[in-house]
Amino acid sequence: MASISMPVNCKKETIIYKTMNKKSFFLGVVTGVVLTFVGLFVIGLVNQNSAGNDPIQYLEKPMSYENKKETSFKVLQVLGNAALATEASDKIGGDVMYYGNTVLILGENYYSDQIVTVKNPQRVGTYSYTTNGGMPKTVPVIDGQIE
Repeated sequence: MASISMPVNCKKETIIYKTMNKKSFFLGVVTGVVLTFVGLFVIGLVNQNSAGNDPIQYLEKPMSYENKKETSFKVLQVLGNAALATEASDKIGGDVMYYGNTVLILGENYYSDQIVTVKNPQRVGTYSYTTNGGMPKTVPVIDGQIE
């Protein structure tokens, strides 16, 4: 290790003054970094709570979903209190094919590949999202009597 030798004409107060400047500098850097992170956190919270970020845009009045009395869907993905699902499209033999419209169904306790029958489906809004491939999509939001 190298030792620091004090010059003959250097006073002890000068060395203490230089050390205090280094401590103040590092304390200022740490304070600046902490305040930057706090500021970014606050900005993130404000953006998250903004009404413009809501992916569901509700209609003023619900309307009938394609004038259907009943239809069934197959759940693709569960999103909290809703599920992305595809509508039944064709019947081949005894099997129902689910290649119809993609919709967001409101409700709870969904699971993947669940078949959901909705009586008196009402379109209550639209849901916008981005697929894994980066494609933006907008689908109708459906509510009704779920069986």
